[in-house]
Amino acid sequence: MRMHLRFARDLRECHMPDSATPRGRQGWSAPAKRAFREVLEASPGLEKAKLTGLYGACDLLSQADAMQVVIDADGYVVKGSQDQPVAHPLVAEVRQYRKQALDVIRSLELSGRSAASAGGAALAGKRWSSRPATVTPIREASAPF
Repeated sequence: MRMHLRFARDLRECHMPDSATPRGRQGWSAPAKRAFREVLEASPGLEKAKLTGLYGACDLLSQADAMQVVIDADGYVVKGSQDQPVAHPLVAEVRQYRKQALDVIRSLELSGRSAASAGGAALAGKRWSSRPATVTPIREASAPF
């Protein structure tokens, strides 16, 4: 089980570009680039501090995708120290990286929502608002205790 992650070799790679339109990094996975693009479309006037957080979240997503490739190659179950089957150690790492990326994006407190988020909220609202709340009254009976 080998894993190669790309980390910034130079601090200049860590800084976001000063161009008018922010761009995703070359080494990001496709889902990380898509998430970056969707957040920027939903909030085009993102201030620099929040944009830096978005870059960090997309870095985490891209690294989680790289770990997922290793898991897919090795399988979800690998041999342990005494040849017993154990869960792949990167499974927990991928989960934690994705959770952290989601927490960072949530902490940005974006005013707009992506189309997928707005669509999901609309579907959830429709689902729960179409069902009337029914309360079943409890019959007055003697308590069993």
